[in-house]
Parts: sequence; structure tokens; C-alpha cells
Amino acid sequence: MSQTNELEIMERIALDLEGVEESLASSFNTGAEDFNALIRPLSAAGGKRLRAQLCLLIANAGTSVECHRIRIAEAVEMLHLATLIHDDVLDQAEIRRGEETIHMHKGNKVAILSGDYLFAKAFQIVSEMPNMKYLQIFSYIITCLVEGEFMQMEDVYRIDQGIERYMIKTQKKTADFMEGCMELGGLLGGWSDSEIIELKKYGHALGMAFQITDDIMDYRETTETTGKPVGNDLREGLLTYPLLSIVNDDNKDRLLADIKALNNGGNEQDIIDYVIAQGGIDNTLAVADQYCKDALAALDAVRDFPGKEFLVMAVENLADRKV
Repeated sequence: MSQTNELEIMERIALDLEGVEESLASSFNTGAEDFNALIRPLSAAGGKRLRAQLCLLIANAGTSVECHRIRIAEAVEMLHLATLIHDDVLDQAEIRRGEETIHMHKGNKVAILSGDYLFAKAFQIVSEMPNMKYLQIFSYIITCLVEGEFMQMEDVYRIDQGIERYMIKTQKKTADFMEGCMELGGLLGGWSDSEIIELKKYGHALGMAFQITDDIMDYRETTETTGKPVGNDLREGLLTYPLLSIVNDDNKDRLLADIKALNNGGNEQDIIDYVIAQGGIDNTLAVADQYCKDALAALDAVRDFPGKEFLVMAVENLADRKV
């Protein structure tokens, strides 16, 4: 694939993203000014817009209609923002994208209603599309997200949940969304059924690698690099892959007691050091590496297309992040 074609499609995606931002700004111009004032800063902060970019890239590499792909990408971002707002309520997080979270500023009721509005607005947009398959994909994504959130709430401080259950949660909360974005892009771009299957495999593997790599950050990074306190997941009782991979009958009671003690003067660094010494990080790196390989293998099964290099780079960036 020529460098010119790669640059051209990235330029088109950048223009599409501008259209997405304009559409979002217009959508957050409701009759409820309190809502507008709460949502606009979070939306404007943007984040990586990774899910929208994945959808737009695949759509642009095919034969998509501009207004359709922008609207679907807008709905994707609304759905993502809604989940973040609800997650912040569940986790009682104080900061999101550099802004005070809605529930901290206006309370849980307003935050939950804000997230509900975004869910509804996203579905309204998708219901106006000519292909009902889009609505089916969105329904599946949100069902998986909610199921994953329920499982996470059930598993707080659950030291014996096991790796298999944790992987199911990761799939539902992260991988299924990215997989859905790849499928949406494929439908928008008129890709063949066999190609969409491989694109979905890529999205699944990328999402799994993304979350599992993020698990490592709670053990290896600093507050300055992650924007949240080191060991934050541990203090909240959210047990992730590094720790779960080293739990056994001999250490599970001691680990659980140490984790529960974190909010009463316990030292998270002692737990982190123990998990690392027992091979928890190495175990996690190996799994993330395999998902990265799976993502690249799925791409290899698809014809060359403009923007393919971007998808390769997304995987390579995760690999660099693990080092």
C-alpha cells in the first residue's frame, strides 16, 4: 500500500472526526442547559476517539456514504461517553478527562440521567440508518457492556473468581465494543461477509490486548503517567489479570486480607511487589502478546487496503506500551 493512499485515508478520517465533533456539539444543544453544560466539556475533551477512528477507517477503506459513517461514529462516541459517565458513578471516580465528574458536581441522579440520555440519543441516531443491522450491533454492544459491569460489581474483592471469568468480563466490557466498531465500519464500507469476520477478529484481539495491557499499568506506572493513584484498582477491590494469575490455595487468604487492609493504612506497594515477584506481570505480558499476534494474524487474512498500516501500528503501540 502506497504511502500516499495511507496519508489520504488518514486525512479523510481527520475530516470525518471534525464532522463527528460538530454533530456531537449540535446534539448537546438541548433545552436542558444544565445537561448541555455538563456534557459539553467531557465530550470536547474527546479522549483518543479510538472506537470512532476504527469505525471510520474501515468505512473509508470501503464504499461508505459520508453522512452515514459520521452519524454512526457519533453514535459510537455517545455510547462510549455514556458508559464512562455510568462507570464514574459506580466507581465514585472524581476526575474524568481532566474535568470533575458529573456525579461529583451534580450528584448520582443527574449523572445517571445524563448517561441514559446519551444511550437513548445514540440509539435514535442508529435507528435512522437505512440498515437495521446497525441497530442490532449497538444493542449487542450495550447488552455486553451492562453484563460486564454487573459481573464486575459482583466480583469486587472476589479473590477466587478465576482467570476465565475475568476474561469474559474483559471481553464484554472492552473487546466486544471494539469488535462491534470494526463490524460497523465493514457494513458501512460494503465489505464482504468473510472480510468482516476477520475485521471483527482483529477488533476482539485488539480490545483484549488493550484492557490486559491496561491491567499492567496499575502495577508498573506512576500517578503522573496514568493520572490515577498507583494501586487504585486494588484499593477498590477490582482484581485484574496480574494478581488473579498468581492466586492459589496457599496465598489467597493472605492476599485478600492485605487488599482489604489498603483502605485502612495498608501498603499497596507490598502487594504489587509480591505479585511481580510471583510472575503476575510476566503472565499478563504473555497473554497480551498473544492477543497482539492474533490481531495481526487477522489483518494478514484481509486484503491490503488504505489504512491497514494504522491498524498494525495500533497493535505495535500496545506492544511498546507493555515494555
